[in-house]
Amino acid sequence: MRQAKHHAFTLIELLVVIAIIAILIGLLLPAVQKVREAAARSTCSNNLKQIGLGMHAHHDGLREFPTAGSDGPNQSCCNATSRVGWTWMFQLTPYIEQQNVFNLPETAAGNTQVAQTAIKIYYCPSRRQPVLYSNGGRCDYAGNGGRNMAGNGTEGVFVRQWRAPGTTMSPTAPVEQRRTLTDITDGTSNTVMVAEKQVHFSVLGSAGGDNEVWNNSGWDQDHQRFGEAVPEPDDKHPTSASSTFWSVRFGGSHPGVFNAVMADGSVRSMRYTADAANWMRVCLIGDGQVITTDF
Repeated sequence: MRQAKHHAFTLIELLVVIAIIAILIGLLLPAVQKVREAAARSTCSNNLKQIGLGMHAHHDGLREFPTAGSDGPNQSCCNATSRVGWTWMFQLTPYIEQQNVFNLPETAAGNTQVAQTAIKIYYCPSRRQPVLYSNGGRCDYAGNGGRNMAGNGTEGVFVRQWRAPGTTMSPTAPVEQRRTLTDITDGTSNTVMVAEKQVHFSVLGSAGGDNEVWNNSGWDQDHQRFGEAVPEPDDKHPTSASSTFWSVRFGGSHPGVFNAVMADGSVRSMRYTADAANWMRVCLIGDGQVITTDF
């Protein structure tokens, strides 16, 4: 009896099959990456929505927005010696379901525990997952500090607590500067409140604008950015060769856009197309100028 012959694949046939699979994978990967980025961008937008809701809940309860953060009251750099001078992110914790973090004791151990807590909604998933660095957590979002750092936030949504750090002041003394909704005379829908900040992926945790802990960084570019420079994507930020660079810009990791929550609580995806004059206008709370660019 004759046995049936079994035909094997030739080398050429195997190479053709492999090539077809490689082509299909090559076509599929960009689609997967787009879906993944769309989901990350949506999560980032939702983070800012929660921050905006928390800001307004803070305002409803205390009749003012959180303050920016400050050096002082009895030192000029580079953090506050009292929780009164801690960042807006810390002040916001009771209003974003993080009351347990806010309630940690104001002791050396308690303060360290706060710094070593990574708050999930403070991280944009397109850039990084919640992560701790040697000195603590970070935040991918920055408050609108107005025109520039020298202005101490007087023209922005977030103001520096103490006008003259270095002077002796009781740690329990009230802050000197506050911001309320009525201060934003240009209109809350026309004013940026919080947006993504610019930082290059190669210097995360070490760049000048990303090297301080989320809860107590003083008055600096880690958690405030300014209207003096138009927003740019992360890849425009200097790389690891300039890890000490201090960016004053808003920006982000999403292709073509960055997310921002306005002072009215609405979230927008903004393009990198605004000219310098119009960008300054959306960062100033009361300059009275007309915004002529569609963001």
